[in-house]
Amino acid sequence: MTALATDRLTQLKSTCVKAYPVKASVTIYAGAMVMLDTNGYALPAANTASCICVGIARAKVVGGTSSGDTWVLVDAPILALLAASSITQAMVGRAMYVVDDQTVDDVAGNVFAGILMEYVSTTSGWVLVSAHYNPPLTDVTSSAAE
Repeated sequence: MTALATDRLTQLKSTCVKAYPVKASVTIYAGAMVMLDTNGYALPAANTASCICVGIARAKVVGGTSSGDTWVLVDAPILALLAASSITQAMVGRAMYVVDDQTVDDVAGNVFAGILMEYVSTTSGWVLVSAHYNPPLTDVTSSAAE
């Protein structure tokens, strides 16, 4: 294999849509980051240990009386404009973590949200939301020192 010397038509795929069973008695709003709890049920993303952010909800869903009574459709991976606690241009390419179902921050939390792809302002940015990469805290520590 050699590096490109001319243009290449690279095949791309758009986001995948996945369905997840919703935890009982929770409301997930359209556009919210969604996470799975340790039992595999979807709920609004929060800074909760042992949970995994899986994407962005397509529509509002209200959980039934039992977990799994309803399902939520989630887009992931997806580039989403999210609120931020306090970010900078220097953080582009860095890991972002869930603060709540619409907010991310660069400070290592319990739930990886995605990678900051584009800085908009100190309070918003485009994040590639994906559950496929969950860096250990050592990655965050070493990248912050660069």
